[in-house]
Amino acid sequence: MLNVIREHADSWLIKSILWLIVFAFIGTIFYSWGMGGSSGSSGGVVATVDGSKISQAEYERTFNNLINFYREQFQGQFSEELIQKLDLKTQALDTLIQKEILLIKANELDIQVSDEEVINQIKALAAFQRNKVFHNETYQNYLKFKRLTPLEFEESQREILLLEKISNLVKSNVKVSPNELDEAFILANEKIKLDYVVIPNNHFKSEKKVDEEEIKSFYEKNKNRFEVPEKIKIQYVKAIPKNYENLIDIRDEDIEDYYKTKIADFRVRKMYEAAHILFRPETKGDSLEESIKSEERAKEKANDVLKKIRNGASFSELAKKYSDDPVSGENGGSLGEFPEGMMVTEFENALKKLSPKETGEPIKTSFGFHIIQLNEVTPERIKPLEEVKEEIIKKIKANKTRQKMRRVVKHVYRSAKDDQDLMRAAQENNLSTQTTPFISREDHVDPDIGSNPEFFNQAFLLEDNKVGEPVVTLESAFVMKVVNREKPYIPELNDVEQLARSKSQEEKDHTFSTTKSESLAKKITNGTVDLESTAKKLGLGLKHTPFFNRSDSIPGIGNLEKVKTKAFELDNGKSGWVLVRDNYYLIRVQDRQKANAPDIEALKELKTKLKLEKGDSAFQEWMGNLKEKSEILIDKSQL
Repeated sequence: MLNVIREHADSWLIKSILWLIVFAFIGTIFYSWGMGGSSGSSGGVVATVDGSKISQAEYERTFNNLINFYREQFQGQFSEELIQKLDLKTQALDTLIQKEILLIKANELDIQVSDEEVINQIKALAAFQRNKVFHNETYQNYLKFKRLTPLEFEESQREILLLEKISNLVKSNVKVSPNELDEAFILANEKIKLDYVVIPNNHFKSEKKVDEEEIKSFYEKNKNRFEVPEKIKIQYVKAIPKNYENLIDIRDEDIEDYYKTKIADFRVRKMYEAAHILFRPETKGDSLEESIKSEERAKEKANDVLKKIRNGASFSELAKKYSDDPVSGENGGSLGEFPEGMMVTEFENALKKLSPKETGEPIKTSFGFHIIQLNEVTPERIKPLEEVKEEIIKKIKANKTRQKMRRVVKHVYRSAKDDQDLMRAAQENNLSTQTTPFISREDHVDPDIGSNPEFFNQAFLLEDNKVGEPVVTLESAFVMKVVNREKPYIPELNDVEQLARSKSQEEKDHTFSTTKSESLAKKITNGTVDLESTAKKLGLGLKHTPFFNRSDSIPGIGNLEKVKTKAFELDNGKSGWVLVRDNYYLIRVQDRQKANAPDIEALKELKTKLKLEKGDSAFQEWMGNLKEKSEILIDKSQL
């Protein structure tokens, strides 16, 4: 997700929907205005921040915008389960609360945004530009499509700029001292090698089996683990967008408005077809001097091969013979076709200077030295309306059918609310009711409903025979009521004796394994036993890592911060242990490699990174203090 955001950081849409100053989290205002982003609920108040109100409409708009944003990023991977995991409802409300806090603070500090700043901001948005120049017609089409007045949109941009200003005000006071920089460089570039053994949590088993008294004791202490949960039967009405496709009328002007507004989405990037020969430096030592010599040898080799190309030798054959890129090398150096912006900056800049069929001078990147041959360039273009018309129709239809689906279930709910007769209300809207078998909170997957957390969360909160408010998901909408309920109960030991025996034995084995593993770990740490003999005795094998630094994932282990932290605390030859998720990691530092002397560019890059990190940290702390001092009231009934 963060990678997606970084890749599109300059896009107007991302800038408009990301509250960069709210813990780098996502909050949206205008993403779906005029496109059914709001559910159309009444104007209740979701929360107040020091007396400033957050309306239900604003909350729902932000929540729906978050859904739209994540759906666009994750595409087919987006689901109801992901909405729950990301906790988008909390994100939406938190974003709005923090926004209000910051706006109140900006007012206290008399921080303002001028009309000129707003105009410059709008003119700089890429979506409103043609040939890198602001295009007023495109801007007006956008406002028309979103049903916004110029004043409304300008005020939204003013707010974004205001929030950015107050964020920058806090972050601008952050400094990075020379000592901090030196320490950070050493920490970032120091490397170690490890020997390690991983003892799984279930490696040791107790030789003793649980007796009847132990089973009884376990049952008495853990009765809640044997509880048969509450179960309910749910009568429900389901509507899906597909049911309303034939009712949707899409006008030509709708298609044209969408195309003009979303013109940036139909831009096809410039494409390159190119080949390269890579010469990777072969470092034979760890010194800076040897690294420089290695680079010189790679560059010299690249120049020699280029001379052969200039003298008529086959680029393809030379790539197969000399390239240190095994994938493209086997294919004559071919990189195939790729879009502008895909390659590293140095490679990209070299491509731009070449004409088709031209081979350039060797250039240096982080991978080594490259000889680049440009074969073909396909210019950037905008797909014409006719080419994308069917795609646009599909998107408009999807949006409108979802709107229709929401309206229908709301009508069903209103109709059934008075007499609680869901079946009658469904029939009036050409729908039918269905009833689930008995289900519990733990076991509630239904073929027609799916796992749908929002549906089942509401179901278990409903009073018996009371129709609940509509539950609207991405691809379906429901109205439901609970028609039968079985209360939870704890069965007698005789009814669950086999399960109790199994669970109590597991607990006994786990305690035994933990005690045994921890005893071994402590002996290795204090030198009583060595890692090699322990690994051999346990039949687990002693494993070894190559050199890695603090930012790397530990080869063979993974990115376990507790293990990494412990490893870098140890001296050469010393052992230690870490418990992570019931697994014991027994480690020993085999070797340590100190950081080489930094170059100026590396230090500049690190300083920038540290300043950003310290700035974010300072802002988060400042924001947290403001939040603690604010009077925040939340009406959960409106959520």
